[in-house]
Amino acid sequence: MEGLSTYRLGYVAQSLTLGVSASHTCRLATATPRRLEALAAQNLEELEQLLRFNAEHGIQVFRIGSSLIPFGSHPVNTLPWWKTFEGTFATLAHIARRSRQRLSLHPSPAGASLSSRHQRVRDAAIAELRYSARVLDMLEAGPECRVVIHVGGAAPSRPEALDAAHRVLDALPEDLRQRLTIEHDDKVWSAREVLPLAREHGVPMVGDNLHNAVLPSEPPMSVAELVREAAATWRALDLRPKFHLASQQEGGRPGAHSDFVDPADLRAMVSALDGPADFMLEAKQKDRAVFALRRDAGARRSPKAQGARAS
Repeated sequence: MEGLSTYRLGYVAQSLTLGVSASHTCRLATATPRRLEALAAQNLEELEQLLRFNAEHGIQVFRIGSSLIPFGSHPVNTLPWWKTFEGTFATLAHIARRSRQRLSLHPSPAGASLSSRHQRVRDAAIAELRYSARVLDMLEAGPECRVVIHVGGAAPSRPEALDAAHRVLDALPEDLRQRLTIEHDDKVWSAREVLPLAREHGVPMVGDNLHNAVLPSEPPMSVAELVREAAATWRALDLRPKFHLASQQEGGRPGAHSDFVDPADLRAMVSALDGPADFMLEAKQKDRAVFALRRDAGARRSPKAQGARAS
């Protein structure tokens, strides 16, 4: 199916084949301007390796690590990195654009909470979103390239937390809104709770099959319904839908990602598609998980495999 452009597969931040991650950082106590600039230069060099590797292997969906520019949203980083590395970003943008790579960032939930009752936490979330959006802008990424964030916690109560998230999104500048996508999670906010938030504010929702299994909606939402409803939030903006795809780690805590993605989990989501879509694999084996799923799909489509099944 991937060869027919029904779906594309991508991975998160690090190529195990190359052994690079473009996510080097340091402790806050050692975050001097000189150290931060050196780390940023190293990360950008590794990002070029990753983008060229993706282009060579036809991988068009990739999540950049949020530490590309270490402490990019923190006051400790006073570097004008967007000026210092302007030429480097232009080179990266050319590679990504030529190979049609869909790029994204996903700040940690701790660093990007919309629902906190504390203004400083909400301000930090906006700063992280602004930094991440700037990275995508510097890479000349299209409108389908987004910053993925979770809603956050539910304190002091679910209604108050949800109201705080609404107020943050209401006040969000349009340029940041156009870089945002919201994801339901596996601990606090279910898909059926996040969907209305996304719809009301005109931002797409990333559907996650494992989150949906670990934290079911009320009433429960099937994988097919999740795919259909989440896809509609992207198509309302004339954008190709994007999903997160993961399999439960055997023996791990609920929601722990396995090394690879079970092909059955991919098939369950693909079977519900009504058009092209992208899947970000959240698997510990990173790019190797992409190659493994491709091999499975190729084996299932091959005449030899079809003949074996018929016999």
